[in-house]
Amino acid sequence: MNPKLKLSAAALAALALALAPQAAQAQAVQDPPTPSEATSAVTSAQSALASFAPSLRTAQDDEYHLQASIPGANGLQFVTYTRTHKGLPVYGGEVTVSTDASGQVVNDISTGQQSVINVGTTPKVSVAAAAATSQARIKKVDSVSAPALVVHAASKTPRLAYATTVTGPANNRTVYVDALNGKVIDEVELVRDAEGRAHYVGTVQIDTQAGSMVDPNRPGIQCGGQNGSAFTGSAPWGNGGATDLTTACVDVLYGAQKEWDMLREWVGRNGINGSGRGFPARVGLAQANAFWNGSFTNFGHNGASGAARKNLVSMDVVGHEYGHAIFQTTPGGAGSGNEAGGMNESTGDIFGALTEHFANNPNDPPDYLVGEEPALGGGPIRNMYNPSALGDPNCYTGTFPEVHAGAGPQNHWFYLLAEGNNPGGGKPSSPICSGGPASVTGIGILKAGKIFMTTLNKKSAPWTHTKARVASLQAAKELFPGSCVEFNTVRLAWDAISLRAQPNEPTCTDNQNQFSLTLDPASGQVDVGGNTTTTVRTAVTQGSAQQITLRAGTLPSGVTAEFSPATITAGQTSTLRLTTTAGSPQGAHTIAVTADGADFDQTANYRLTIGQVQNDFSFSINPTSGSAQPGGSANTTVSTQVTSGSAQQITLSATGAPSGVTVTFNPATITAGQTSQVNIAVAAGTAAGTSQITINGAGANASHSATYGLTVGSTGTEWAPFTAYTAGQIVTYQGTRYQCRQSHTSQPGWEPPNVLALWLPVS
Repeated sequence: MNPKLKLSAAALAALALALAPQAAQAQAVQDPPTPSEATSAVTSAQSALASFAPSLRTAQDDEYHLQASIPGANGLQFVTYTRTHKGLPVYGGEVTVSTDASGQVVNDISTGQQSVINVGTTPKVSVAAAAATSQARIKKVDSVSAPALVVHAASKTPRLAYATTVTGPANNRTVYVDALNGKVIDEVELVRDAEGRAHYVGTVQIDTQAGSMVDPNRPGIQCGGQNGSAFTGSAPWGNGGATDLTTACVDVLYGAQKEWDMLREWVGRNGINGSGRGFPARVGLAQANAFWNGSFTNFGHNGASGAARKNLVSMDVVGHEYGHAIFQTTPGGAGSGNEAGGMNESTGDIFGALTEHFANNPNDPPDYLVGEEPALGGGPIRNMYNPSALGDPNCYTGTFPEVHAGAGPQNHWFYLLAEGNNPGGGKPSSPICSGGPASVTGIGILKAGKIFMTTLNKKSAPWTHTKARVASLQAAKELFPGSCVEFNTVRLAWDAISLRAQPNEPTCTDNQNQFSLTLDPASGQVDVGGNTTTTVRTAVTQGSAQQITLRAGTLPSGVTAEFSPATITAGQTSTLRLTTTAGSPQGAHTIAVTADGADFDQTANYRLTIGQVQNDFSFSINPTSGSAQPGGSANTTVSTQVTSGSAQQITLSATGAPSGVTVTFNPATITAGQTSQVNIAVAAGTAAGTSQITINGAGANASHSATYGLTVGSTGTEWAPFTAYTAGQIVTYQGTRYQCRQSHTSQPGWEPPNVLALWLPVS
């Protein structure tokens, strides 16, 4: 059977020409396809729809409609089609065809549809009933669209359904109601939120129009208040104040523009939506929250009061929210369910990390933590290299009770792919799940980002981790056809989070000459005007030795790099000398060292610190509060990181514990960069009440502390948002007692009766 196409060949070619980025455009992606290459991709995709009709579950009454032709990294092209059945839109029936740079070779074709559609088009449920059912799915309703008949094919059995979009202050949700029995089939929520902290990146250059905070170079990007209009005025914008809204827009525009540039230069995506456009941002939200609502990003404050309140516009939060927009505008849309929701949250985290690494701003150094600088104690809300440190799962189990915790497995996979389990150079180690490989050697965040973006370009509804594994392996083969290193690392990283091989996943055979690259040492410190050296070491890891040309990436102002020699053969070494001048900026800088081989390239990073830097560290605890019954205990974790200079020994202690409460540390002495487990034991007979315990970290050169709120009670505490709860803990809410089913940090809207997956009513 042959699928029907609603566009003629001439129209397809014309549309391909219109969609192809032009080389003369200021914001074109790297290596954009020419008009003829874009036309070839659409023509090849059209043929593939017919050739692969059985595997696409194409029915006689199916028709395909060209939706987008998107360029990707390394010249790859992605042509996406929507599907209709008997004239009705098919949710879950999208098809994506990926081709090589020429557009003449089809690399892959995918769809999320699992069965051939065989449904009638006559509903038994009225439009009014479908609208009422949909409206009841959210608490506060602003608008309800007219229900539209569709075919829901995102599950194993396609069904005739009504699709209704219901919006409210905290929702933009499409509800699918079975048109035959009136039951809710599925819900797609576009509002995606995340906590964080306002973090200013200092005096920076941002692109704005004269007189308004509208980006003249990145269509759709602008920032303003809650009415949706861009702020007006003149540069310099903002006053640096923590609660000033114009300053908040400086942070937002800086983060959004860096993310846009990263997408273009690192992963080959043209704008946030892949077609050269972005989305506006709003600041001043009267919530301790930030979210993406399907049309714009919205940023509030950090939840503190008084002088501690700050706008919630740190770079990783901005990158995270626009990451949701990227997820929504790749094939398959935002998706539904906790698994897709968790992968959506993880996508935001990954793009936040990619943006930080691309910007490499010394005021917000790149890392793999999310919202790591909250205003009042605490610490990051998610940890990508060790999700379990914050109560999220490290390993894939196939169970996803909550979307924010569900970000853990894919976040962990991405870190292992980019950095490996033991990267060195001051980067944190990462655990490997039971039964996984002995080790994983990372391929760098640039390659990992390319693979992840290409994987998203293959996304289909419903999106799952098993689909992502297969798609990412295919992406690695397409992006790096001359090597299996990247492919094998993708595979090992999935294995390392307990997601094993899937049926019919691709394989790779590699006969390429390869080598390793290390810097010894990987970091150094010099006074202004001084110089330092490191040894560049290479070794043949596969095949034969090849000639290698060495070069340094972007250098700080006034710094020069000299290799001696600059050309070597794999297995040899070279000396890199970095020389600074009086004008070189003080502080820590990351310098990429690239070994460009005849058959293979490798990159390693050198951390150069210029000037005298005091040894210091960050200090946080998570969770920051908890409760215990008399005779019981509560736990938290102390986390530290070196922020400047060298690691120092830290002695831990506690003050302010009430009578009957004992605080112990395991271990009591750590080195900056390590963690310690804190046990807070409550003796029998301890009086009920709430107290503040100060957790102290005293180092040789610096000292820091954090506050833990302990509640002692015999009948449970009153539920509250932004509070860490542990499994088995009892709370009360509106007079009813609930037992916590899974450890989590509460959010507004997660009241116990609303989230029975987290809370069990008890008598």
